[in-house]
Amino acid sequence: MDKVKKINVFKNRNFNLLFAGVLVSNIAHVLFSFAISLYILRIANDAYGIEKAALIQAGYLATSGIILLIFMPVGGVLADKLNKVRTMYITDYIRGFTIGLVAVSILLVDNSQTMLIILFIMNIILSINSSLFNPAGGSLLRFIVKDEELQQASAYMQGSGNLQNIIGLILGGIIFATFGIFWIFIINAVGYILSAISEMFIRYDHKIHTMGDEEISFKNVLIDMKSGMKYLFAQKAIFATIIMALCINFFFTPIFSNAIPYFIEFGLGNEPTYLWDQFLTRETWYSITSVAFSLPSILMALYLSTKKTKEKYGKQFKSAILGAVIVVSIISCVMILYYLEIINIDLTLIGLTVSLFLIGFMIMWFNVPMSLIIQRNVEPQQLGKVSSVMNVLSQALIPIGSMLAGVIISQLSIVYLFVFATAGSWIVVLAYMNNKVSNQI
Repeated sequence: MDKVKKINVFKNRNFNLLFAGVLVSNIAHVLFSFAISLYILRIANDAYGIEKAALIQAGYLATSGIILLIFMPVGGVLADKLNKVRTMYITDYIRGFTIGLVAVSILLVDNSQTMLIILFIMNIILSINSSLFNPAGGSLLRFIVKDEELQQASAYMQGSGNLQNIIGLILGGIIFATFGIFWIFIINAVGYILSAISEMFIRYDHKIHTMGDEEISFKNVLIDMKSGMKYLFAQKAIFATIIMALCINFFFTPIFSNAIPYFIEFGLGNEPTYLWDQFLTRETWYSITSVAFSLPSILMALYLSTKKTKEKYGKQFKSAILGAVIVVSIISCVMILYYLEIINIDLTLIGLTVSLFLIGFMIMWFNVPMSLIIQRNVEPQQLGKVSSVMNVLSQALIPIGSMLAGVIISQLSIVYLFVFATAGSWIVVLAYMNNKVSNQI
């Protein structure tokens, strides 16, 4: 225990530069992510009406997910062949300037339908760049910190991500309600550019992870993707856990990405009065519920950063996922009772906020050791492709889940979405709890 506490990863210059770059861009990105779903719902409602707004929002979310699924494996292969740092700052520059141009469009374009087209084009560009950035950024940590610093660095990066969420979400609610969407786009654009500048000063020997001198071709990309898949499939416990994540994300994501923004815009937004409405706007309440999710994640990350690395995490994973499903069930019950007019908006806001606070603990209890296991067990030369294949496998059903959620909300009722998501989550968690292979992870 004493040896772990003496480690101070912030003495590592490269880690500080990465940490600072991610800090700036993530705060700005949280502002953007906070506002974009509400903005899409709002202008889609103006253009096509409330019934189609949920479908258009779902289409926006699904487009991003599909692009990531298509290009992420390619990004993973390139991350193992190219300079990771150069990939990161180039894609950050592209994202910054793209969002800046769209901000200008917000001032110049009055037509809601035209603005939706611009936003979808922006979404495609940002998603392609994210699919290149994420494998490079996700696998860089292994090359710029020492082995004994890895768990602490991983915990600080994830914990910091949630601190950034809190800062960004608080600012997002204030800026969106007070100044409007334009300034959120501008701040996000500047954040990406500043992040790119910070990343340009990171130094490491990128040749240590280059897999030979093979030409970068479509054929070799497919071969490397197949190699990453075979590697994961051979790791039975890891593979079983990834399949669980694939299924659980299918049911979880629509609640957080589709249902909660829809509730804020068309549920809370239509209430004549609500809890603390004298000084809290609906956008501010959206930021409060989101902060409730991020705050416990920081506490859990700080706790895990002081703990010794375990040999096995199977039981911890199962406890975390079971706890998450229980809390999601509570969220669904609260929201269903609200839509059935059994409880009022004030109790709904309190129940939703408390439930999101609880689930933040469970998610971080799972994410930090999972990241550590991949960083620790995968060969450095294959880290990029394996990480990207793992991300693709765990997120492959998210676009389908988002679109299905949009259809359920628009054609049936949002109540049916909560019932569907809760029932499906319980089927997944019970199957995972009974999977003995996953205990070996």
